[in-house]
Amino acid sequence: MKDQYFGDFGDYQKISLLKTLRNIGGFKIVVHWMKAKDDGSSDGKYIGYLSDSTRWLQYDPEVFSFIKSKIDSGSKRSVIHIEQSPLMKRIKFISDYIYDDKDRSEMHQGIIKDKSCDLVFFDPDNGIEVKSITRKTKYKYLLWEEIMETYKAGKNLLVYQHFGRQNREAFISQKTKEIAKATKAIVYSIQVKHSVYFLILHKQYLSNAEKVLRVYSNHWQALAHIRKMCMHISSSA
Repeated sequence: MKDQYFGDFGDYQKISLLKTLRNIGGFKIVVHWMKAKDDGSSDGKYIGYLSDSTRWLQYDPEVFSFIKSKIDSGSKRSVIHIEQSPLMKRIKFISDYIYDDKDRSEMHQGIIKDKSCDLVFFDPDNGIEVKSITRKTKYKYLLWEEIMETYKAGKNLLVYQHFGRQNREAFISQKTKEIAKATKAIVYSIQVKHSVYFLILHKQYLSNAEKVLRVYSNHWQALAHIRKMCMHISSSA
């Protein structure tokens, strides 16, 4: 996640999802931005929707109005607006930058040891670790070992995933199967307008999660395609 992304369409659907997980599912959430420095690129440019309230306000009026007010005010784009928003009450945030492996490990261990949360949202720039990862690009990805450690600690995960270049449905199917095989968890994919989220669940949280996904799907209609593509339950789940 980068500050320059604040307010784009992805944030609209993201904040709405976090709010629904908390309000409808009762999840105790910690958000790990996996924050990186702004890079001067044009990424985060999808804010044109804010100029068309007639079309876009209806999906989540509270979130739309919040984002629009911040962008229209000319405030510097920053995730701190999300962190300080009344919409995000009772949600924790890890907003330190990842500078090196030591920083990263310390942040991750803090998550693992935090007994007050039962769902961790990881928001890396690109998504889950790929084979082509390098030391230079590592900060853009959530590592498989971090997924496994978080899940084994008894926590549910929500993971942001940027789309690959292949067919989107095939990409989602492949990733979901990889996650389910690695974790033996219940895995949902939540395809939104520009990306996909993977919700990785322990069995005892399934009922609450399904309530969340029904409400979110009803709000976002065709802009949220939810699939329960694989279900593998571990003996410890």
